[in-house]
Amino acid sequence: MLGSLLVGSTVGADEIGYDALVARIGAANVPTGAGVRVSQIEAPSGTAYGPDQTNTDFAGKTFTAYSGTPGNSGHANYVAQLFYGISLGIADGVTQINLYEASSYLLTGFLRTGQGATTYPLANPAGTKVMNHSWVGTFDNSLTDAEALRRADYAMNRDDTLAFNGLNNGSVMQNLMMMGYHGVSCGMMDGGHSYGVTPVGIDGPGRMKPEIVGPGTATSFSTPIVSSVAALLYHTAATPPLSSNQFADEGVVIKAALLAGARHRTAWTNNAPATGINRGVTATPLDPVYGVDVVNVDRSHRILTGAEQPGSTAVPAAPSVTEAGWDYADILGSQTLYYRFRLAALADEVSILCTWNRLVTAMTVAPALVPVDLRLYKAQGATLIPMEGDAGTSYFASGNVWSKSLVDNLEHLFVRGLVPGEYVIEVKRNSTGSAVPLAVAWIMPVQPSTIPGDLNNDGSVNGNDLALLLSAWGSNDLNADLDDDGSVAGGDLSILLGNWV
Repeated sequence: MLGSLLVGSTVGADEIGYDALVARIGAANVPTGAGVRVSQIEAPSGTAYGPDQTNTDFAGKTFTAYSGTPGNSGHANYVAQLFYGISLGIADGVTQINLYEASSYLLTGFLRTGQGATTYPLANPAGTKVMNHSWVGTFDNSLTDAEALRRADYAMNRDDTLAFNGLNNGSVMQNLMMMGYHGVSCGMMDGGHSYGVTPVGIDGPGRMKPEIVGPGTATSFSTPIVSSVAALLYHTAATPPLSSNQFADEGVVIKAALLAGARHRTAWTNNAPATGINRGVTATPLDPVYGVDVVNVDRSHRILTGAEQPGSTAVPAAPSVTEAGWDYADILGSQTLYYRFRLAALADEVSILCTWNRLVTAMTVAPALVPVDLRLYKAQGATLIPMEGDAGTSYFASGNVWSKSLVDNLEHLFVRGLVPGEYVIEVKRNSTGSAVPLAVAWIMPVQPSTIPGDLNNDGSVNGNDLALLLSAWGSNDLNADLDDDGSVAGGDLSILLGNWV
């Protein structure tokens, strides 16, 4: 059966961080999705699969139908209002919309499922970046479902696009389109969606779904809200100064920024043990019901505009990244990348995520997934100190510092109560073979000072800071231990005097 409708929601600008984004950068600077072309794929309601193009919410927008006359579907209309509508959507600057009926999209209209290993998906209309799937279904054949998902992954990798796929309402999982690798499966903030792992018969059984949730009384209406956030991120990537970076609009970069920036509510957990030798270690990177939790455009925008900050194949000797940012790399076989940062104050929470694509070539063959681990170390000079196990209680209050799924194509660290000091993020590929596109994204609280030696965080290094350092002399005061060697001594004094203003 193809195309079960999902139905009822309204966007909560506060819930998704839109109000915070406006407050932080000013209404005149907020991206709108302008210049970003999108696709809306819908199951038919009768014979209709499109929104009401006469609705004033779509004034100034151009619709191009790729599956015959779209008609007027009430479901498609509300999805469209939340996605790019003028009154309800945050991506109201989107003006170019492709319309597809779900079966057509799967078969001759785009993916061309069942047409042979070397018959590739059609090209996306120029400028298309976001595809919204507010429908669920299956071919009732896992081999055919797996091929369709493989084709969708191939197209996203080829075109630097992202698909956002609603989960089913209720408990029953469906294969299409939520079970893919490269797209993002979307649930609801109240957890009233299907969730679990990908089944046997679909490439990579055991992967966690969903990846993210949004406000809405049905997944049909949470999904376009998440899609609208992605449209704003793509608009941001196309705006100077980011537009000068050829990687800023890579689908895997937008996905990493979107997921790393999610708002983790208090009960969020990826079930890392809280005590014992495996404290802080998990093989399940996401919350089993909520994924990374609630989409947040402000936090994701902060990550993306933090700019690309490249990793190093050797551990950096000094902090190499700021509080928010990302990196894109074609990670080589058995390669390890490192990123070093410094916390001048206790961080309530730190979110780090990496995600990567599989390399689909033949549409009827499942490629192997590249295994990657994501790990956080405490750094003392050139020494990396593992933080898993009970010894880590002196460094972080809760969460995980090592994510090592064997099946998912993302890894996620979420750490609460991380103490001041220097840390190193390690992204480690555990296989040989061809290079694979990978993105890393991170966000942590804005630090009170980025000047080594500014112990009182007043923006300069002077006698007041020297007094604080001398009062801590010989101790292990984390604030004054500037070189992270475990004690306040001559090395710290040298750093402070070297930054004297």
